[in-house]
Amino acid sequence: MVMTEIKKVAVIGTGTMGPGIAQVFARNGITVRIFDIDSEKLSEARITLDNNLELFRQAGLITEPEVSETRSRIQNASSLDEAVEEANLVIEVIPEVMELKTALFADLDKICDPGTILATNTSGLSITTMAAAIEKPERLVGMHWWNPPIIIPVIEIIKGEKTDDAVVRAIDNLIRKIKKVPVLVQKDVPGFLGNRLQYALMREAIALLNEGVASAEDIDTMIKAGIGFKFPIMGPLETIDMAGLDIYYKVSQYLNKDLDKSQEAAPVVETMVHKGDLGLKSGKGFYDYTGTDIKSLMGERIKKLLLLLKDLDYVE
Repeated sequence: MVMTEIKKVAVIGTGTMGPGIAQVFARNGITVRIFDIDSEKLSEARITLDNNLELFRQAGLITEPEVSETRSRIQNASSLDEAVEEANLVIEVIPEVMELKTALFADLDKICDPGTILATNTSGLSITTMAAAIEKPERLVGMHWWNPPIIIPVIEIIKGEKTDDAVVRAIDNLIRKIKKVPVLVQKDVPGFLGNRLQYALMREAIALLNEGVASAEDIDTMIKAGIGFKFPIMGPLETIDMAGLDIYYKVSQYLNKDLDKSQEAAPVVETMVHKGDLGLKSGKGFYDYTGTDIKSLMGERIKKLLLLLKDLDYVE
C-alpha cells in the first residue's frame, strides 16, 4: 500500500475509550471526526472530552489556548459516511463482539478510500479474523490503546496474518507523532501482549486470595508498593537481568510448578459474579464501596496517574 501522512482520523464508537482517543489525536494537531450510532452517547462524549481537558489543564499538562484548539479539531459526524470522508485512518472503538466488528469493517471497506488504514482497538480479538471480512485485509491493523487512553503511554500495534508492513510503519510513526509509545505484537495471539501479561499476574493474585495466602489489601499493596513500584523503570526481563538469570533459573526450578495454572476463573470470582458483586459498577467487589463517591475515587486515581505521567520520560 502507498501510505500518506495521517492528518485526518475517524473514531467510530464513543463509549469508554472513544472520547479519550479522539482527544489524544486532536491535541497533537490531527483533525478528528467522532461517530456513534447512539446519538446520546455522541453527546455524552463531548462532556467527557471537556472534563478530560479540564483535568489536563488543572495538572498543568495543557494550556487554556491548547484546550480550545484541541476541542476545535474534534467534530461530531451524523453518519458513518460523513465520519470517514477523507480520513487517512479509521479506528473502531465499538463493543468487543466479533460479529459487530466484522460487520462494521465490511461496511468501512466499501465506503472508505482504498488507501485508508482501518484499525481496531480490540483488546484481544483476532485481527486476522476481522481482516477476513474485507477485500483488502492488508490494510487492517490492531491499534490497542489502554484505559484511560489520555494517560497510559503505550499503544499496541498488532499485525494480522496479512497486514501490510507499510501499514504497521504508518501506525508506528503516528503513535510517535502523538507522543505515545508503540509496542509491536508480531503474532496475532489472543490477548496480544499487554493483556496476556496482565491476566497472568491477576490470575496468580486471585489464586493467592482464593487460597487464603493474603488479603486483597495486602496483595494489592504488594504490587503497588513492592514489585509494581519499579515496573515503570524496569520491566520484568530487565529485572531478571538485574538479579541474574542464574538466580531466576534456580528459583523457577522450584517455584514455577507451584504457580497457578487454572484454566477457568477461580471459585472466589465465580461466587462473587453469581452474587452480583462485580466491583465498582455494583458497589462491591474485592472491596466494599458502600458510601464511596465513585466519581471522586476515580478522579483521585487519575490525578495520581497524571502526576506519575509528568515525571516519566514518555512525555515532554
